[in-house]
Amino acid sequence: MSGSDNTWAFDLDQVETELKQGGEATVQFSDPIGEKLAIVPSNGGGDPEAWPLVYSADYLAHLNALCRQWGAKLTVRFYGHHSDIFDGKCLRDVCEARSVSIDSIYEAENLEAIGELEHLSHLHLGVFELADKAILAKLPLKQLSRLTLSQTQTKALDLAPLEGATALKKLYLDGHYKNIAKLGGLDGLQEFTFNPKASLDLGFINSMTSLRALKLLLGGTKSLADIQLDGLQDLACTQVRGLSQMGDMQRFPALRRLLVQDQKQLEQVQFGAANRALEHVWFYNCPGLTDIAGLADCANLQSLRWLFTETDPASLTLPKSLTHLHMLSGKRKAEAEEKAAVEAMGLIAEDHPDAWFFFK
Repeated sequence: MSGSDNTWAFDLDQVETELKQGGEATVQFSDPIGEKLAIVPSNGGGDPEAWPLVYSADYLAHLNALCRQWGAKLTVRFYGHHSDIFDGKCLRDVCEARSVSIDSIYEAENLEAIGELEHLSHLHLGVFELADKAILAKLPLKQLSRLTLSQTQTKALDLAPLEGATALKKLYLDGHYKNIAKLGGLDGLQEFTFNPKASLDLGFINSMTSLRALKLLLGGTKSLADIQLDGLQDLACTQVRGLSQMGDMQRFPALRRLLVQDQKQLEQVQFGAANRALEHVWFYNCPGLTDIAGLADCANLQSLRWLFTETDPASLTLPKSLTHLHMLSGKRKAEAEEKAAVEAMGLIAEDHPDAWFFFK
């Protein structure tokens, strides 16, 4: 049987080398695992017909041992399976896995096998045609520290069981809302990413008292004024439809970084002296934004990024702490002149290396 007739897999010796060098690694399977696996060379090239074959049982035993040794630094990923239904029973071959991703899958069965993974701490579940709407109640929620739930065709996935995920530190929801208010009980959650919607009362977020990063991605809402978190350090809003009101940002006294992108209806943002922790402010493609008030009162502000604005940087009243000012109108012919104007103010005309945080 040729290599091209088998599911391919990474060379586990190479994977182990990467882990020993201090990195993280992912071993992934795009198709059901048969009797043998074709091992991809470390350089990823060569003739697939010549790729060496190994027995799947031996490979999976080795993989399972690596999962035991390296914990969540090693992710086992299952994706694709375009001509097949993913069978969750295969997880029993990697029962030591701490980090598992089942994503970009159209249809699956026996997903309750995830609940048998006694050491699981990180899970990404993304099955578009998700038949079992109560699947969350069958997962080992109490031991999960990270959970991503990707978009599904059904909007009826019940989030209520997540109330018991008391060890959860990072949660990413894509298009799931049923019983979302129950998540307010996750007072140990540190990072929350989700898509808001206009009919949703965002007040439940205020009960997440340990939240340090809130990332709103897509979806839609008019205002964030109902959200108030004393310990929030990072706030991001990206392509949230209809967002026109941020509210007075002084209600976030620990806020360190603000990132706002593609918000066409946003016109004004208010800062003040209470934003003493604020270091980085980033606005990108907010064409209606003409007023950023109170920046001069942010005593520790280090950088401002305000792209696609006609505002003259010389007209801004900025704190003495500022070192980086990245302001461009988007007009290529004017870019050199605009950068020179910033540099003439004694500032660095580029992004601060610590300002970007969304995908960290």
